[in-house]
Amino acid sequence: MNVLLIRGKPTFMDFIVGIPIGLAYIAPIAQKKGHHVEILDLALESNPDEVLCAKAKERKWDLAGFSSMTAEWEGAEITARLLKSLDPSITNIFGGQHPTISTDQVLANEFADLVCLGEGEETFAEVLDTLSAGGDFSPVKGLAFKKPNGSICRTAPRPPIEDVDSIPLPAYELLDLDRYAVAESARHTPKYKRAIQIFTSRGCPWRCIYCHDLFGKKFHPRSPGNVFREIELLYHDFAIREFMIEDDIFNFDMDRAKKICDLIIESDMEIALQFGNGVRLERLDEELIQKLAAAGTHHMCIAIESASPRIQKLMRKNLKLNQVNDVVTWSRKYGIETLGFFMIGFPTETVEEIKMTMRFASRTKFDEALFSIVIPYLGTELSHQIINEDLYDETQHAEQVHRIKTEEFDFKKLKELQRKAYLMFFLTRFRFIKMLPKLFRVRSSLKYLRAIERNFLPSFMRREASRIN
Repeated sequence: MNVLLIRGKPTFMDFIVGIPIGLAYIAPIAQKKGHHVEILDLALESNPDEVLCAKAKERKWDLAGFSSMTAEWEGAEITARLLKSLDPSITNIFGGQHPTISTDQVLANEFADLVCLGEGEETFAEVLDTLSAGGDFSPVKGLAFKKPNGSICRTAPRPPIEDVDSIPLPAYELLDLDRYAVAESARHTPKYKRAIQIFTSRGCPWRCIYCHDLFGKKFHPRSPGNVFREIELLYHDFAIREFMIEDDIFNFDMDRAKKICDLIIESDMEIALQFGNGVRLERLDEELIQKLAAAGTHHMCIAIESASPRIQKLMRKNLKLNQVNDVVTWSRKYGIETLGFFMIGFPTETVEEIKMTMRFASRTKFDEALFSIVIPYLGTELSHQIINEDLYDETQHAEQVHRIKTEEFDFKKLKELQRKAYLMFFLTRFRFIKMLPKLFRVRSSLKYLRAIERNFLPSFMRREASRIN
């Protein structure tokens, strides 16, 4: 068969979030079965509809695969709808966090045929075999599909993949990695142009109420040797020099994390590492941070979220906040820049508790901070809570995302507090002076200027700036 794996054009931002790693992971499954496979990343295109139409004409495509988070769904929907209109006989399969959570809503669309629930590799393999043979999808675990009468069938759940070393490495040869090297990324500015994101593990054993559950609540690590083999491949075959570790919790097994660092150090490869998805505070000691630095780590995000002990319990993160300064001090000692993740606007959170977080963040030695307004994404425990307790703003309700509203705050109040949090943080410890050099670096200046525009300029000025740009 001819299989086309597609990332739609994002509708919510002008930059990309790296390679379509989920599609690159399932592509080898089809390749090993002898199918012709291509990856089409419309996030790279300024004219996505034209590019898709041209690709649709190149050959008769049998199966199109789409992977999307909730924020990416609108782009995937637009793309899948257009592709189905060009070829009504094509089978469209969806996977990723959003289709897994909102399965019925996805399959309610005429352009959607199948949804892969949770991890995709094993389910996708069986879908390929079934589709090739013209068989029944009912025995395929971890799948949802429409029956001829329009009703939706969900098959038995598929257990998580325990041996993640058995998963083939992503099909990097199907991606034009040169284009990603020059594309503007949402991640921290890399030290080297040729940077790529990789996963060294799946799943997280913590049960924070705002997180998705795509890979389950268990840590499934790749072995250090398996991880190093991928780094070596990308270094030697694709000239990649920086690796963005995207794990939910890279450092859960500290001995494993140290061994990965040791293998990199012993190899004498000159590379850089950054951890943009956050690492767990209590699973860091000075030895690990020293090894991370020696392996090339230059930037690390640490997820704190709230300085309120009550909110820490409410969101079930239960972080040991007294360890923050030790970890940040060690990071600074070994030359690793740190960014603290903070969240404001949890249900029942008071304005005083939000200000507690603002003061805490300002007193830390973090180089940078990200203050996010809590978003209860569908499928999370937080989403169920705010719906059940009627804690959302009906005037600000979108199809996929609610905004939390309580007696203490609404979204407008949270935006005001968010701006104050940034001002307080960057005006403390002379951080704004330390940030000035970044505004004059070509690769990072646009990103910081857009952040300033988005958070501090009045709406009418933002519109004018967007029009001029």
